[in-house]
Amino acid sequence: MKAIPSLRPTAEELLDAAREHIVNKVIPTIADPQLRFQTLVAAHVLGVVGRELSAGTAPFKHVQSEVRALPGAPADDGALCAAIAAGAFDDEAAGAPLRQHLRMRTELALMAWNPLFVMRVKAER
Repeated sequence: MKAIPSLRPTAEELLDAAREHIVNKVIPTIADPQLRFQTLVAAHVLGVVGRELSAGTAPFKHVQSEVRALPGAPADDGALCAAIAAGAFDDEAAGAPLRQHLRMRTELALMAWNPLFVMRVKAER
């Protein structure tokens, strides 16, 4: 089988280039505080999307398998929320794996939105 040459630039590289252009060339020229803030948010969103693309589907598959491994094996987040509301995780034996799962999900989300924060928190431990 013939290997397909990699397409360059990749989607992640394009997003990173757009984000760097906005941060380094556009934002310094913006005088309006509201427009500056909105542009900073847009640049941040490009970084989030790039990090999520780089991670691929593995984190999402891991979250799905972790949900199903919880006590009661909820099929999805809706079932998990219903189980929590019904008190299925109120006792310590069921609550501990739920807390661990929620920590992992929070860390995954923070790795996309604010990876420096996660690294700083882990370094403090």
